[in-house]
Amino acid sequence: MYGDFDDNLLMQWCELYDRFVTKDRQRLAAVVRFCSKRRLDEHRLKSHDILSLLTKSTLEDDDYLSAYGCLSVLDRLFWHKHPPQLLNGVIEVPLKGTRYILTCVAEHPIAKAIPKNQRFQLNAEIGVNHVLCLRHQWQAIEHSAKIDMSRSEVFDVFVASSQKQVNIGLSPFAGIGDMSWRYGAEKMHDGSIPFWCDGAQNEDALWERLCLVLAAARERKVHILLFPELVMTEVLQTKLRAWLLQYNAFEPIIRLVVAGTRHVIDVGGHNAYANRCTVLNHCGGIEWEQEKRQPFVMTVEEASEFFGIQSSASEFTQLSQYLIMRHTALGRMATPICLDFLCDDQWKLMPVDVYLVPAMSAGLSRFRDTCRTVGNLWGAAAFVCNVPMDDERHSVLAYRPAKDALQIEKESPSLFIVKVDIDMN
Repeated sequence: MYGDFDDNLLMQWCELYDRFVTKDRQRLAAVVRFCSKRRLDEHRLKSHDILSLLTKSTLEDDDYLSAYGCLSVLDRLFWHKHPPQLLNGVIEVPLKGTRYILTCVAEHPIAKAIPKNQRFQLNAEIGVNHVLCLRHQWQAIEHSAKIDMSRSEVFDVFVASSQKQVNIGLSPFAGIGDMSWRYGAEKMHDGSIPFWCDGAQNEDALWERLCLVLAAARERKVHILLFPELVMTEVLQTKLRAWLLQYNAFEPIIRLVVAGTRHVIDVGGHNAYANRCTVLNHCGGIEWEQEKRQPFVMTVEEASEFFGIQSSASEFTQLSQYLIMRHTALGRMATPICLDFLCDDQWKLMPVDVYLVPAMSAGLSRFRDTCRTVGNLWGAAAFVCNVPMDDERHSVLAYRPAKDALQIEKESPSLFIVKVDIDMN
């Protein structure tokens, strides 16, 4: 499948990792830590019988060293043969009723550009993980999760031009009060009333505002433009795509637009809605679409204030099984929607380098906490665009795994820009 790594060897590697790292990490590290480099090198150079290591019921220290020697060799060989940024897709292995995917820790251009004295150490670089020093991991995932990882060329031009900076625009151009909301009469299984966004109060006014944002973003050389959750409509998105085709396609400045999200009718889902995030390229073509996996639920008090009903209310959407990611020249990108970024454990297992998050939230403190979590795990950067808030600090968030905070510049009430250094080498 991948050079010398056929299906059988990948499965053996996965099982070896599961047996000695996932399920016995502490003992493996204890044995390796005080072993001399010469002896470890001997185990790396030996030809070991992996099957024998996997079937032994009683294991000695030498068996752990042999297993570590195998894991080190496989880790190094796969890294050199197939750099992670060139992989198209995801490598998956079924093992004893569990699904595993192969993930790796690799520096993406935003992380590479962080000065050495400003960097945080990743979880992979400290404690027991530092002792083992394995760049690849086998991660268990849900049985029904559908992973879509392919390549996008939207930032390939950055490589040819040796780009030094990526400009990210965050546009809280519309809020809850700009949209129309509806709720149903029949309660759902949990006793809550279903609700959904039914469009814009004044779509023409929103489009005028959106046009100003797009023109300003292009003038100020924004490369990535991110909008909030549930402030887009089908009509607005169609017009946005046409604008990109007319004004941006032939002299591209804006390379990627995360066009917020909207509730769309999912006909195949018994006429329920889906909360869908659409990501557009420089000429308005769809690069990928991510649907929400975690529903938002209002308490009785919140629903009473918002709708005037004495019941809790739940977002009336189908819950997606898909996790959509794209390999790009800027790293592996994903667009989890609001609560998905905060609450979905599957997203935290994914080897994402750059999160672009549309949000509709009362504040961003929990987003900051999650940014630190994914930053510690993978060295990921994250950018969150929320609906407009009275306190502007709750509208936008920019994070990279560094000791110094990114500076966000306000260009207008509806556009904030953060300039992020990148290293494309």
